[in-house]
Amino acid sequence: MSRKVMVVSGGASGLGLAAGVKFASNGYNIVLIDIDAQKGEQAEQHISEMGVEALFCQCDISDNGQVKQAAQQTRERFGRADVLINNAGLEIRGSILQCSEADWSRTYDINLKGIFYMSNAFVPMMIEQGGGNVINTGSILGYRAVGERAAYSSSKGAIDTLTRSMAYDLASEQIRVNCVAPGAIDTPLLRGSINDSPDPAGTEQFLNAKSVLNRMGQPAEVANVMYFLASDEASFVTGATYFVDGGWSIL
Repeated sequence: MSRKVMVVSGGASGLGLAAGVKFASNGYNIVLIDIDAQKGEQAEQHISEMGVEALFCQCDISDNGQVKQAAQQTRERFGRADVLINNAGLEIRGSILQCSEADWSRTYDINLKGIFYMSNAFVPMMIEQGGGNVINTGSILGYRAVGERAAYSSSKGAIDTLTRSMAYDLASEQIRVNCVAPGAIDTPLLRGSINDSPDPAGTEQFLNAKSVLNRMGQPAEVANVMYFLASDEASFVTGATYFVDGGWSIL
């Protein structure tokens, strides 16, 4: 029997790479989709060394043509897609008065339209094979406010509603759709945000304090929840958002 296949956007680093490692360690072949060619090739090699097959597709998920090409590469290489993790994201600092129109559009093109393009390209493969799983990566900032994140927070909040709509529409095709909402996770994306802040040390202290566990999370801790949601252990879970935030959502 062919190995199952997990497809992840933003798969070259951070949460996406952690998901690739988690699923590969459980026998999945992995398709890594990312705009960064160098990191993507390194991630592909890393996954391949785990004893499964890995395919890196350089792709800007805000470009529908590139997404369709990545789906075609996946079909030609593996002939299937069992799990799709819509993980790629962009965070640009700025309030509603500070954010430029270009920054606003780029954020939504990646964080939200990217899910639309990726799902349109890969879900048909799941329908053909009789089912599958989609996991969208939201954020605690879709539910809790911090300063100067108007575009990012609003785009991530919309992912919650989109997840529920997708879950409703795709249930008849035996496709479950869920969302993870990470809190402060120590990824390259968050590290960049910390380093770009006026007070990096103070920002890191603030983020640690946003968890009742008094620390930031690790990418593997989010990947573990993604794997659970894609597994048969979560067979009656769809349309849900799982907070992986160290308790930020209860503060």
